[in-house]
Amino acid sequence: MSDRHCIRGCVRPGEHYAACQFSGPDYLGAFRCDGCAPRECRDGSLICDRCFGRMRALLADGPDLIGRVRSLADPMKATPTDKAPGGRSSASEPPAPIDADLVDALAVLNRLEPWWHVTLSDYSNDLEVITWLGEVVLDRHPEIAGERDGWSVADAMAKWGVERRTDVHVFPDEDPGHEPESAPVREWYDPLLTLEQAAKRAKVSQRQTRRWVEKDELTVVAQHRGPRGTVMKYVYASAVDSVAAKMRDRQESTRFATPQGG
Repeated sequence: MSDRHCIRGCVRPGEHYAACQFSGPDYLGAFRCDGCAPRECRDGSLICDRCFGRMRALLADGPDLIGRVRSLADPMKATPTDKAPGGRSSASEPPAPIDADLVDALAVLNRLEPWWHVTLSDYSNDLEVITWLGEVVLDRHPEIAGERDGWSVADAMAKWGVERRTDVHVFPDEDPGHEPESAPVREWYDPLLTLEQAAKRAKVSQRQTRRWVEKDELTVVAQHRGPRGTVMKYVYASAVDSVAAKMRDRQESTRFATPQGG
């Protein structure tokens, strides 16, 4: 066990310093200490196991979370409420405003993109890095009178999460005969794919997946502009599987159809 204490000030609930004056069965004051004994650091780390686990889990969910927030913001159809609209727009249909919370949260999440897949233990003993990660990943900023003094991954996760609603996907452990109901489903059960990823999954060309989209065989459920200005379109994996299976069935029925007048 480490003899260092978590730099984030974590304590062990119900455990106290011997000199704590605000605990014990005989204490009758209005303020009662719920625990003041500090948590030990994880071995080879500057934070405790609890902080390490939460930070690692939030970083692992980062790609799904940023995809979720980007899809809500959808820069192809919206502009920040505190900025003047830019680019071309229709005078009769002005761009829908982006919630300022989405803009502020994305500013933090975009800075963290290089950190989504790092091995956290490689950095958890670096004071500068782990202090910064603690601030932008774990710190919470309560909303007071509709305002926040900052954003973190934990804040964005609590507000939006990585869920989307669907009425077609069935969880792997559900009874096959069970009628699926509309419910939140985490995207790792039915992930969002780019058209390039969809083409690989269906074993067709990207041109074919674009045709499916153009013919409304495949529905684009989210899109955002990439760092180079490229528009990235996303579709559900389950939808790709469904369309691919339908196209294979059509090909098979055409292949074995009896020619007229044969």
